[in-house]
Amino acid sequence: MLSWLFPATCELCGESAEQALCPGCLAGLPRIPAPICLHCGAPTAGQQTDPDRCENCAGHPRAFSIARQALRQTEQAMQLIYRFKYHRGIHLARPLAQLLHELWEQTPHLLARQDWVLVPVPVTQGKLYSRGYNQAGELARQLARLRRLRVMELLERRDTGVLSQTRLTATARRLNAMRAYHCRRPAFWERHRRYPSHMVLVDDVFTTGSTARACATQLRKLPGVKEVAVLCLVRIGT
Repeated sequence: MLSWLFPATCELCGESAEQALCPGCLAGLPRIPAPICLHCGAPTAGQQTDPDRCENCAGHPRAFSIARQALRQTEQAMQLIYRFKYHRGIHLARPLAQLLHELWEQTPHLLARQDWVLVPVPVTQGKLYSRGYNQAGELARQLARLRRLRVMELLERRDTGVLSQTRLTATARRLNAMRAYHCRRPAFWERHRRYPSHMVLVDDVFTTGSTARACATQLRKLPGVKEVAVLCLVRIGT
């Protein structure tokens, strides 16, 4: 009855759809073309055999094993991210998670294991209160349903006084991220004595990789953690 009275329409084309993005618009979003950096997922000029060849990776520690992003930065992709994060577009989580599910199926490193646990990148309490949800958490939960995985919110983001990293330089991003992200307080871990050994960090955007590296560094400090991979929706700057 509700579907008949309030039919769902695609956020991009406005046509009737079963969910927030119709199959045509979902398929038409521009993916990141091969070849890519084998470590951080950035597009490269030619076939790459050495992960260190990517300029984005040069000089950075290997906090995560691999990072992959589903979409290039385009007007449509950023429009969806903006609605998802800032206009209560929680209904977009399901179709956007399908993009991550598709990316997972194309990533042999992720397919090689079945024991991954999804860890969303956290937001500050202020943002959580104002938005009502963490967009990375919603993505992780929808992806977990598609892949039958667990989600564990193991990280917290402390308020560093910086509202957003968008306008920071690469160096400032790295320093701010190192201050901001930490594992949750010990009382949380007392209820979770078994730590997953392989984790996938889930976020909406990947710019310089500072957030991913900071979060992965914290997760790898936990006893028993062997690997942290990264999965994001959009790569900024491509």
